[in-house]
Amino acid sequence: MLFGMEKVVAIINPNEEILNLQERSVEEISELLPHSRVELVGAMAVPMVGRPEIDILVISEDVHKDSEILAQHEYKQGSFVDEASFLKRKENGVEIAVQIMSLDNEMIETHRGIISTLRKNDDLRKKYEDFKQSLDGLTIEEYKRKKSTWLKENISPLLKG
Repeated sequence: MLFGMEKVVAIINPNEEILNLQERSVEEISELLPHSRVELVGAMAVPMVGRPEIDILVISEDVHKDSEILAQHEYKQGSFVDEASFLKRKENGVEIAVQIMSLDNEMIETHRGIISTLRKNDDLRKKYEDFKQSLDGLTIEEYKRKKSTWLKENISPLLKG
């Protein structure tokens, strides 16, 4: 969606099409990067409401090499920061976002902790889903800012225990 010239967020429920695409994407990346570990992160990994997006985490011994391989297979290279590489592509209107991180990146455990916490805590997941529904129609930048703040306030304290 466009608001002026800025893209706005549409919040959706997980559906069979996205879940099938998620499974195919993980299989494809696992085949392309057989020496790396491929995991689902993000809302569709729980699964719960979110943007029409699949988030995939690749834990790699060679972030640069794995990035080059995916870039040769229709993934567009994004930023590369602190031994973390970000790539994405779109399929059927669904963004497939890939984060490639070195083995010692501290964000790996953060991602795993968020997913685990949301899978185990139905009340917190429902609260987060209600919050995310309220973000429908915001710009992507505003969505990301508000979501990050919510996670820091509501889930980060649980991960420190």
